[in-house]
Amino acid sequence: MSAEVCEKSKELRELGRRVIRDRPDLAWIRESRVRIGYAMSSKDKTKDDRIIFAECYKVKPLWQAFIPYDFVIVFYEPNVMMMDDRQREILMYHELLHIGMEDNGYLKIRPHDIEDFKVILDEYGMDWNAVEVGDMRGS
Repeated sequence: MSAEVCEKSKELRELGRRVIRDRPDLAWIRESRVRIGYAMSSKDKTKDDRIIFAECYKVKPLWQAFIPYDFVIVFYEPNVMMMDDRQREILMYHELLHIGMEDNGYLKIRPHDIEDFKVILDEYGMDWNAVEVGDMRGS
């Protein structure tokens, strides 16, 4: 079993910046100067028999002395490699929606309002993250 490799991703940073710029509901992230790091992991992550495509982590204050970010968004490469550009953009939007701020300015991880975020389901439907695997198998 090989060790997980996790590296900063310029591609994901550009995608994240574009999604923040293009989504009015995320403008507060830019305006509040929330610092976000973006990384790609080689890990094939699952939890409770479900594929984990990406995660958003809040950097704890102690670690901010060493990590210059408030949040880190990680995409799990084996799980997103079959997604098209549109699906990756929706996934990034999903992860950015996890970034929240309380009334007092304290940054926090925002939980799903349902299993996904209602705004994503309303706009893109239940199966936005479905991938076609037939092409990989030569079908």
